[in-house]
This record gives sequence, structure tokens and C-alpha cells, in this order.
Amino acid sequence: MKVLVFDVFGKYALFRRSYTTTSSTSYCFPPRTAICGLLGAILGICNPTSDSSEHLRSFDSAHFAVRLLNPVRKINIATNYVETKSGQKNPRTQILLELIKDPAYRIYVSEFEKYEELQRYLQNKICVFTPYLGQAQMIADFRYVGSFEAASVSPPLEVHTVIKILDGTKIFPKAEQVFIQERMTLNMDNKRKPTVFASYWVEKNALPIKVLQYNEPIYAIRELGENVCWID
Repeated sequence: MKVLVFDVFGKYALFRRSYTTTSSTSYCFPPRTAICGLLGAILGICNPTSDSSEHLRSFDSAHFAVRLLNPVRKINIATNYVETKSGQKNPRTQILLELIKDPAYRIYVSEFEKYEELQRYLQNKICVFTPYLGQAQMIADFRYVGSFEAASVSPPLEVHTVIKILDGTKIFPKAEQVFIQERMTLNMDNKRKPTVFASYWVEKNALPIKVLQYNEPIYAIRELGENVCWID
């Protein structure tokens, strides 16, 4: 299996939890939908309307994995917004945002219809639209790593990416590790309605996770010395 690998990073990120209302809290890493949005911006894939998510269909055959390159550091910032519903003159509302400071992730993409096109864009650092990390004001930069052959491997071993929580999964935590469990939308229909959810383990300090048992394939990228699990 061929896997395309690139790094994405920036000053701040906010991958908003969909159930938050008066404040915005962030996932520790980009969900599949955010990765599709990032790749859609690079490739120039457009939606017909602002409330559509048809760009996701371009990536239905792709698999993704995510590795933290920096430890998760979060800060809170109060941000002023214009209140558009009250009818008052010059109204303002203040929202507390939870931001990830100095986010950096390694993204792995399996073969799909636009694999070679995406590879060319990443290699030449071309993007049609501005890529960002969850919010339009949090512009992202990216760095091409390479295209590699990935081979299936079996635990026990160390996995360097986020791990999807499956029935029967067993891990071996180390003393210095801090695990965070995230539950997020895995996919949406064309009207932005969530259709699938999944839960994950992510190690806060960007350390590899020792996996003893896992019921889906794990892939090794020998050139990078990394083992990955798909998030989807």
C-alpha cells in the first residue's frame, strides 16, 4: 500500500467540538472532516453552497492517520464577535476560545483517486485556497515528507499515531505518558449532518503508544521508522 506523508503546522489551531455552544473547546488533533477540508483547500475542491459538505465525497476512498509532532498545549483567549441576532445597535458578544498553541501534525493519506495530484501539489507547495487549522484565521503551513510503501504489521509494537478505540484494544501505558480520549465525528453527509462517530486515544506528550492488541491493521513505514493506525 502506498501512503502519502506530509507535515502541517501553524501558530494556533482550533478543531471545535460540535456540541459546544457559549464557548469553543478544541479537539487535540484534526478530525477526519478537518483533514478533508485541509486537503480540499490545497486541491481547490469547492462546495456548491456554504452549508454543503460535498467536498468530503472526494476523499471517501482515502484513509487517514495522524501523528502529533508537538505536545498538546492549550490556551484560552476571549474573542469579541458581532452579535447579529439581538437587533441592538453595534452589539458585541464575547466568546472564550480554547486554542492549541504551536500545533504540528504528521498526516498520512492512503491511495485514492487524487493521490498523484495531491502528491504533486504537496511536493511543489502549491495550494488553490488558503489551508487552515480548524478556523479560517489560523493559517496552516505544510511540508512534504514523501510517498512510501506501507506494510502490515502485528502487535505488540509501538504506534506513533492516534489510535482508534476498538473492542479488544489493549495498550501498555508508561509512567510519563498522559492519555486523552476524544470522541468526534468521523464523517458527514452532503448537508453537514454527522453520520458516523468514533473514539480515539491520543498521547498528550506526542510519545508513541505501546499496543498489545488491536483488531484492525497496523502499517509500518520502514523509511520513517513509524507505525500507523487509520483513524477511519
